[in-house]
Amino acid sequence: MNGQATTSRRRSRFALGLALICLLGFGIRIGFIVSERDSKLGGDAIYYHKAANLLADGKGFIDPFRYLYGSEETITLANGETKTITIPIGHVEPTAGHPPVYVLYLAAFSELGMRSATSHKVASALLGLAAIVLAGLLGRELRSDRLGLIAAFLTAVYANVWVNDIVLMSETAAIVMAFASTWFGLRFWRSPTLRNGVWFAVAGALAALSRAELLLFMPIIGAVALLRAHLPWSRRFGTYAVMGAVCLAALAPWVIRNNLVMKESLTLSDGAGTVLVQANCDLTYYGDENGDHIGGWYLYCGSRTQPYGPNGELLDESERDKVVREQALAYIRSHTTRLITVVVPARVGRMWGVYQPIDQMRTEIVERRPAVPAWIGFWQYVVLMPFVFAGVVVQWRRREPVLVLLLWVGLVTFTAATTFGNIRYRTAAEISIVMFAAISFDAIWSMLERRRGDTSDAGRSDSVPDLPTGVLDEVRD
Repeated sequence: MNGQATTSRRRSRFALGLALICLLGFGIRIGFIVSERDSKLGGDAIYYHKAANLLADGKGFIDPFRYLYGSEETITLANGETKTITIPIGHVEPTAGHPPVYVLYLAAFSELGMRSATSHKVASALLGLAAIVLAGLLGRELRSDRLGLIAAFLTAVYANVWVNDIVLMSETAAIVMAFASTWFGLRFWRSPTLRNGVWFAVAGALAALSRAELLLFMPIIGAVALLRAHLPWSRRFGTYAVMGAVCLAALAPWVIRNNLVMKESLTLSDGAGTVLVQANCDLTYYGDENGDHIGGWYLYCGSRTQPYGPNGELLDESERDKVVREQALAYIRSHTTRLITVVVPARVGRMWGVYQPIDQMRTEIVERRPAVPAWIGFWQYVVLMPFVFAGVVVQWRRREPVLVLLLWVGLVTFTAATTFGNIRYRTAAEISIVMFAAISFDAIWSMLERRRGDTSDAGRSDSVPDLPTGVLDEVRD
């Protein structure tokens, strides 16, 4: 009974601590939402906001820019003639520019009447609380309640996590789903049962439906966990096959929909061409007169390619993406040496803050990342990184799981190397930063406790006279 009561009290303290940390995290997010309430949305944030409202209106997943604003421009045809192309307001065109989870989440609030940009930001802040809770659960699963609370606290206050909530970006959903994948991945790593595998597969699929590049985490961790498990090979292959089937089943509705409504075949999204064409041009390979922009991206890199066919016919989103993707690949093929030796290192360096960090921060702010949170996140990142490295060493020396937490670093680095350097693309690896830093802080806490305990023991031993062992036993009794 005493053991049960102690366990109950410990769980209550953990739940209370986690609730207070969530309250702190929500307060930070709401405070900055209020302070930035007059700032306008830009880029992808407009897409998510408008697309969610249109989805709630029953329009489906359609391009919000063409539907709400239309366009008109004059183009040059293949025969040299000019033609004016008009896309009227109300033009309905299916979109698969981004995976669906974040838009679906915001659309649920739009359905409830919360349709303004500020309302959607508050909804994102609520979703951000899930990341705090999952960080706490992950830390507790790793080692202890204390580690869980430290991880939750860091997730609540680390600006590179919460800044996504206040600018209305899909990274909010991505980091929640990545935390969930990591938590279920850790449980599968320690106990590779079929049940744990199924939950892990579902979490991995939802992560991929938040950001496509997160898809790789589940199959890699699942494969390594099963390879190291002491199970019959038939059971290992069977478990992995079921996990793959569950993941594919969760992805199937979105993938099938995309291939039914688009003219070109695709899977989770059709934005790869746009990303590639904006990251592979002279400015991003050779920079301006100051050498800036190398390894970054530039909106007008692909401006030479118009989203129309040779006779002025309107291409759908997937066809346009194919056109610019082919242009980007042609540029890459003709500049491969420069890409490998200069551009890829610059991309990775930009994302990790070691190549032109000030220039990159200015770029992030120009791209509508609020200046104050951006700089707070930058300096928090600088302070945390030594503790992150220490946390990796601590986890390794304890012979506790490292790959489950560290793999995100490899995945986002690969993403930067193949696209462009951007702090936003580092989002999934912020989990690694938070968790390894928390492990380091928890280890320091334990060390200080041991030292205090040694000091107290020394003080007590100095004050007690030397007595025969039998006398000491009688005193203890």
